Amino acid sequence: MGLDIYFTKNKTSNVGYFRKVNFLVRYFADLGFDVENQVPFRITKDDVLELLDRCNRVLENHELAEELLPTVSGFFFGSTDYDEWYFEDVEAVKHYIEGELIPEMEELEPNEEIYFETWY
Repeated sequence: MGLDIYFTKNKTSNVGYFRKVNFLVRYFADLGFDVENQVPFRITKDDVLELLDRCNRVLENHELAEELLPTVSGFFFGSTDYDEWYFEDVEAVKHYIEGELIPEMEELEPNEEIYFETWY
């Protein structure tokens, strides 16, 4: 059991997955989204570009991690430490956004949307 994070197209087609990358939960909660277990919500390209910017800034200066991409604790959420695993997760999210999520968003049809969802 753990924190599973999904990016889906139209709530049905999986376009991304992360496990126990709890700073993503905190990021979207801080944007004002109500992040609840198994309740998907629509995200925009602007939300994703801001996340990418924060990932890049944290990777350039690790001291910004707690300010820009803070962790959040929760049952099954994993570590809240700012250690090598945290920065590897930030790097993985950055590469996913650049290589998969943004291209997916740029090819969306007018009736398609990207959603963020957690399961724990």
